[in-house]
Amino acid sequence: MTGLSTIPLRRTVTVVLVAILAVPTILVVVASFGQSREIAFPPTSFTLQWYSNVLSDSQTWTTLSHSLVAATVAALVSALAGVPAAIGLSRMGVRIRLFMALILSAGLSAPPIIAAFGFYDVFSRLNVAGLLLLGAALGIVNFPFMLWAVSSALEDEDPELIPAAATLGADPVEQFLFVRLPLIMPGVMTGTLLVFVLSLTDFVVSQVLTNVGDQTLAVFVYSSLRATISPALGASSAVFIVIAAAAFFLVLRFGRMERFLFRRG
Repeated sequence: MTGLSTIPLRRTVTVVLVAILAVPTILVVVASFGQSREIAFPPTSFTLQWYSNVLSDSQTWTTLSHSLVAATVAALVSALAGVPAAIGLSRMGVRIRLFMALILSAGLSAPPIIAAFGFYDVFSRLNVAGLLLLGAALGIVNFPFMLWAVSSALEDEDPELIPAAATLGADPVEQFLFVRLPLIMPGVMTGTLLVFVLSLTDFVVSQVLTNVGDQTLAVFVYSSLRATISPALGASSAVFIVIAAAAFFLVLRFGRMERFLFRRG
């Protein structure tokens, strides 16, 4: 009875937490349809003017493209590092694996602003900058999410499949490409999604590592707040939401097809 009685409580707590997280976003999006030049809720009248302005603004598209480039680079960097790291951890003993996982995840224990200025110091000493380096920095910051996702997929892997493939004559490369990689692909895609969305919407690291010429959309929106709080900012926020939702949809859609990605004719 105790276990059953906790189910409604858990659902209530879940609904309350989701509401707390979702209501501010909903209010901003609804307010973005108002005709007033300053964001207000509830809006007295509705218009699509601000969305038209955002979609026709070249600077919005430029900063969005910067965000997409940085997020894509971050996802690639974290995937290229996370997959071999997770496979390496899976071959270690339990205690060593836990210790190394903590070491590789230690970056999350530091505030993002510290990591941002750490990268700024390194890049300044090397006299390098740009969106590719921003993407690499974001990939490193969000690397633990990729590591955890791939490690979780490896835990569900049948340990007999790789030896069976070797018995049938598959070399190590074929074992990885045609056996292990398709099995862990859901984890790789989940980690890629997390890193991509977190990097796309990142502000702290992007604020420190970008300048006026390569601002991301999050930094651009923040800079616009200094002038006026316009419904256009709500429209820009809605763009973030749509892109994140599209990313989730694509991963869920193609996640069902991972079994066909590496099929042999």
